[in-house]
Amino acid sequence: MFESNPPNHKESPEAKGEGVGAKGGSRPRFFSLPPLRFQDEYVWLMFLAGMDVMLTWYILERHGGEEVNPVAKQVIDSWGLWGAIGFKFSLVLFVIIACEWIARDKIEVAKFLLWFALIVSSFPVLYSAALLTYHWMNPIGS
Repeated sequence: MFESNPPNHKESPEAKGEGVGAKGGSRPRFFSLPPLRFQDEYVWLMFLAGMDVMLTWYILERHGGEEVNPVAKQVIDSWGLWGAIGFKFSLVLFVIIACEWIARDKIEVAKFLLWFALIVSSFPVLYSAALLTYHWMNPIGS
């Protein structure tokens, strides 16, 4: 009924850092789903992608702007706002999957890719915010 030696959780493979996905641990199977390695960074990536879509759409609809990315322009011209949302978040999903896949073998390469994606994703947001600020400070035709 009672165990004479209760299990010691400090000696489990997870506690020793030897679980699936841990350095030196067993390699995850092809379709296994270990915990995401860079959860906080993925939240920022999603935030930047959302801000990019919202600011771009606001500039296009309210201020008569033009999309400068030719691929994104084609998507917006063909499928509108929902196409832009799908396009942007499919790119984000691709980056997340690539980072998780690469991190199985080369964690530093995955970190570099993720931080590169975060920096690149911040440029359109900063540029759009700068355009809106400039337009707000210097209204045309007032």
